[in-house]
Amino acid sequence: MVIKSLSEQSERLQTLITAAQSGDKAALLQLCEDFKPLLQSEARREMFYRSLGKDAEGIAALTFIELVLKYNGADFENWPGLARCKVHFALFDAMQKQGRIWENEAQIDTGSEAGIDLLDTGLANTARLDELARLLLSLELQEALRQLSAEQQQILTLLFLDDLKPKEVAGRLGCSVRNITKHRLKALDRLRQLLTN
Repeated sequence: MVIKSLSEQSERLQTLITAAQSGDKAALLQLCEDFKPLLQSEARREMFYRSLGKDAEGIAALTFIELVLKYNGADFENWPGLARCKVHFALFDAMQKQGRIWENEAQIDTGSEAGIDLLDTGLANTARLDELARLLLSLELQEALRQLSAEQQQILTLLFLDDLKPKEVAGRLGCSVRNITKHRLKALDRLRQLLTN
């Protein structure tokens, strides 16, 4: 279908966003597909990709979904520009937070209790990304979750559904906080791949 006018584009966008906010999974997936080139172009900017790697695409997608679900404005003609700005600044924010986490990991002894507490403080800065991941869970995408490994499912459940801190999850599973963070990021990236395919 070829959309001929800006008015028709904004009407279609409004219809899809309203449907997605009402729980229409197909509308949300259509929006993600329509805006995939924009999300990829932002996520693949050199400064973001160098810092965040493939996780940049996941962050972009999660930010976009959050905007779709929470948007309560009426300006759908300029909505694509708003989406680009939100995604860009979310990636910029994540890049800065990732840099702080790396600095903390380089400067502290993660084997000591004090070191783990400092690392948790750095990880707490990523709470916004964790909140975005909760939106995915609230969209009834259990099928995608079932396709994750048992370990990834367990870690996401403990972090997002049981609302445990990475340090608590690491203690329960007998591994390092860094390992929990690595598995969380891989699981979210896998979820993004499953949802966009």
